[in-house]
Amino acid sequence: MISFRNSSKNILFLLVYIMSGLALATIIGGLVTGTELTPFNTTIEEVIVHLRQPVLTTFMIWVTNVGSPALLLFFSLFLAIVLLIHRDTYDALLYVVSIIISFIALLVLKDYFHLARPDAALVGVSGWSFPSGHATVATAFFFTTAYSFFDWTKSTLNKTLLVLGCVVGGGLISFSRIYLGAHWSLDILAGIALGFLSVSFVALVFNVFLEERSFLRRKGVARV
Repeated sequence: MISFRNSSKNILFLLVYIMSGLALATIIGGLVTGTELTPFNTTIEEVIVHLRQPVLTTFMIWVTNVGSPALLLFFSLFLAIVLLIHRDTYDALLYVVSIIISFIALLVLKDYFHLARPDAALVGVSGWSFPSGHATVATAFFFTTAYSFFDWTKSTLNKTLLVLGCVVGGGLISFSRIYLGAHWSLDILAGIALGFLSVSFVALVFNVFLEERSFLRRKGVARV
């Protein structure tokens, strides 16, 4: 029988799934119908250009390098191993499957739309622009991290710091791609929506079919 706590989690993930799905569908709808919301892209780009400063640019280059999809994939595998060491197979599987699903969805959309990137990027870029791989994977990574490690502490302060850290981490990586001219704003918004959509979908499937399998859950974790 599914507990009230698990039901609440499922409702939360369902809401995230619906909202992120609607956001992504709205953006894709604009692309398909030819109304790409170009004024939105160009307006944000003009604002960002005026924000650029040498020190900030150096910092954003560092952020975008640390937040590369390949590096976040490595971090996710590392954290999955940490979870396995603590005998939390459920969250380890959630980590790996969520990142894989977000990667697959990302590649499918990039290959389908073939949208060009902005012309004046401050870093080397390759491949199609829509959606942003950095934003997609960063959102999936930090969303899964916050969910998987949220119960590792009893402290409200530590829970708050974990969530804030994940929000800031994902936000900085996503913003760095706009700041550096590697993506349009809609690429980033679509990537964020896709990341949330991927993780919430996997979490719903896991919570429905695997939640009650106690052998997948952690047997005991040191709480702080």
